[in-house]
Amino acid sequence: MQLTRQADYAMRAVLFLATTPLASIKEIATAQGVPQEYLGKILQKLAKTGIVTTHRGVGGGISLARPPRGITLKDVIEAVEGPLLINTCFIRPGECPREEFCSIHDELEEVQRELSRLLSRTDFAQLARNEAAAKPDVLSP
Repeated sequence: MQLTRQADYAMRAVLFLATTPLASIKEIATAQGVPQEYLGKILQKLAKTGIVTTHRGVGGGISLARPPRGITLKDVIEAVEGPLLINTCFIRPGECPREEFCSIHDELEEVQRELSRLLSRTDFAQLARNEAAAKPDVLSP
């Protein structure tokens, strides 16, 4: 299982906005090394799901629609990827004839629950603090 580049770029954009209250698409793209046109499409999805908001006009740009502590990794991933489902049998319950007795299904269901829990407990305020602490101090000798 691997997240798409779209999810990666979305998480990086939200992390940038967690530390920069208002930014242009160009500023985010440059800071995060993301193609500007592609980022614009990702930000549209994030806006549609209420994670970011756009501000038009002079002094406009993109900002988070709610505080960073109220946005989780799961929120951002699902905004661009859709629901977190690690196997096709979770897409439409009851479709797989083995669902009732499949031990693989039961184990994967537990993995999915745990993954969802972990992604839900990590918010962007926490990630912004972690990133600030990890960055080297450019003023240090």
